[in-house]
Amino acid sequence: MISLDRISDICGVSIGTVSKALSGKPGVRSTTRQRILSVAERYRYRPNRLVHAIQRGKSMTVGLTCRNFGDEFGGRIMSGMLEVLFHAKYDPIVISWELSVNEGVRALRSLTERRVDGILMFPPAELPTDPYLEELRIFNGPIVVVDQMWPGCRYDFYGSQDAEGADVVTEHLIKLGHRKIAHIQLSNVSTGQSRLDGFQRAMIRHGIAIHEKWLPGIEHYGSDEPYKIARELLSSPDRPTAIVAFNDPVAMQVLAAAHDLGLRVPQDLSVTGFGDLDVTRHLRPMLTTVAQNPMAIGRKAAERLLQQIEANSTAPGHPVSSPLQELLPVEVIVRQSTGPISR
Repeated sequence: MISLDRISDICGVSIGTVSKALSGKPGVRSTTRQRILSVAERYRYRPNRLVHAIQRGKSMTVGLTCRNFGDEFGGRIMSGMLEVLFHAKYDPIVISWELSVNEGVRALRSLTERRVDGILMFPPAELPTDPYLEELRIFNGPIVVVDQMWPGCRYDFYGSQDAEGADVVTEHLIKLGHRKIAHIQLSNVSTGQSRLDGFQRAMIRHGIAIHEKWLPGIEHYGSDEPYKIARELLSSPDRPTAIVAFNDPVAMQVLAAAHDLGLRVPQDLSVTGFGDLDVTRHLRPMLTTVAQNPMAIGRKAAERLLQQIEANSTAPGHPVSSPLQELLPVEVIVRQSTGPISR
């Protein structure tokens, strides 16, 4: 690949003039600029991003950490992030926690060593360890967290109105006449705790008893544990008439358990999910769920990060403002998996 030195030799001008012409800066005659651009195009010149980063004090890269590339919800958030980064001419450096098992701290350290300008972060599935948090504190750029939080998180955060969504979908079941309602929860993550809070809030508001036995928790997310939990709940003589699942994948396992036990949905059992994944409208019965807006979460998180990066470049060490927390609205989508309680 041709260098700036070689272009300057061919065009008979200084390296500084070549640099100005290629970067669109003023101070170069039109004819000279066109000659330089023509030579650069002919020899397929490509700029050295590392040099530009040193000159501007920005690498024009952003670290992006995710949990699982195969997750549809997370994938939509990432799509929103990448859309904003692409238009702003930033390149992402993507890290999967799932592919960096037991090496999360090293993965974070590599982002610091690569001098990324900021980090867009899905937290790992487990609560951050002290070394993990220390590595975040060492990082000198802005960080924006999405979807999940942890106690004491002091970074900008974008997520969904999880508690409100669980409240409204539980209210929907109550209005259909259900009183024996179970909730299969995932309380070791912030979204799971918020959805549990929303479920309990709706039940308490209507004076409906909340049975501990109908609040089973998932310990191994991503396994067939929700199916086993649902089957046990539905095999009991005193079974619930409705189940509020932590999310759509859990709800699908509930539907499978009900089918295998010969229960009709929604005649014998109502089921709700959370997330509104594409598959929910292709199930039979189609799943009643809570729609989130993951693309908007990703866009807003990336826009906020770029805002912080710009502020950091003009006033290093001074954030735009105190940490921001924005929870995007959700909407209950009523389909075929919920219905009036059988009399």
